[in-house]
Amino acid sequence: MGAVGDWQSVPPLREAFAGRFLVGAALDWRQSAEGGTLATDIACRHFDAFTCENGMKPEATQPEEGRFTFELGDRMVAAAERCGATPVGHTLIWHSQTPAWFHTGPDGRPVSRDLALERMQTHIATVAGRYAGRVRQWDVVNEAISDAADEYLRPTPWLAALGDDYLVEAFHAARAADGGALLVYNDYNIDMAYKRPKALRLLRELLDRGAPVQAVGIQGHWRLHDLNLAEIETAIEAFAALGLKVLITELDIGVLPTRYRGADINHREPMTAEQRAELDPYTAGLPDDVAERLAEAYRAVFAIFMRWESVIERVTLWGTHDGASWLNGFPVPGRTDHPLLFDRQGRAKAAYYAVREAALAAD
Repeated sequence: MGAVGDWQSVPPLREAFAGRFLVGAALDWRQSAEGGTLATDIACRHFDAFTCENGMKPEATQPEEGRFTFELGDRMVAAAERCGATPVGHTLIWHSQTPAWFHTGPDGRPVSRDLALERMQTHIATVAGRYAGRVRQWDVVNEAISDAADEYLRPTPWLAALGDDYLVEAFHAARAADGGALLVYNDYNIDMAYKRPKALRLLRELLDRGAPVQAVGIQGHWRLHDLNLAEIETAIEAFAALGLKVLITELDIGVLPTRYRGADINHREPMTAEQRAELDPYTAGLPDDVAERLAEAYRAVFAIFMRWESVIERVTLWGTHDGASWLNGFPVPGRTDHPLLFDRQGRAKAAYYAVREAALAAD
């Protein structure tokens, strides 16, 4: 239903975008062995940038102070290099998936400014430093902007300890650890009118204060039922006007109904047994008419990316196939979403062909 050809028989997607921008995928290396899973096989053939979905976040790389664990990051970097792909680091500083010890002082109270800064610098120096010259792009700070209408920056422990200096310090620490990596500020919904002005303000402030931010990552967790193409293009143009590279860092287009428009992983919506038919309608597969609507949505967003290829550095799909998508559990746990270019069996969907055709049409 809505799929033709498997991942091995269709042309590599990366070839259609060669010389324009990287087209990447995120993989969960906690589940992917050293080659051999469907996700890694698809990634190696079709994508030329690999992002570690969860394995390079603070809770994975430094679960206890001074105890660094690099198995998942090492696996991703080695696999990317083996496949001729660019390794992407995600993420150094975030309010989520960060162990509580980062923000707790020896007395059990909130950490002091000096200790918070020392811990931040040590973490970034160690993690980014390990992959210096190999990881070519880093999401340095993730999701620092508040969704609240009356609030600018998200009220995180980093903000409480360091004020807005924490963003500046994080970018300086990342540059000190790796002099050549592209340094990115990454966030969701910053293409949207309610949040875009805050993102522009933050990026201008970082640049004015000498922070070595070079690119902005628009996550691109979009929904089929309310996709706003005009806002996406407006955002790309506005960020590019700052002199920054633009990346689409976590692209997927969910097809299931949801009231929530965002990507805050702490948000959850319940689903009762009575609601399942309405909220999870495609458990048997994606109907052809919905698959075609999804394909046209992907064609439209990639047509925008092609128009702005001079400023776009990378477009990364947040997953390789539908079965590996985080949207199966977010914001409603236990559903069957179909947001990517390959289905659960690794077959190319209509969306795959639409994306490839968007690249070829630009020729």
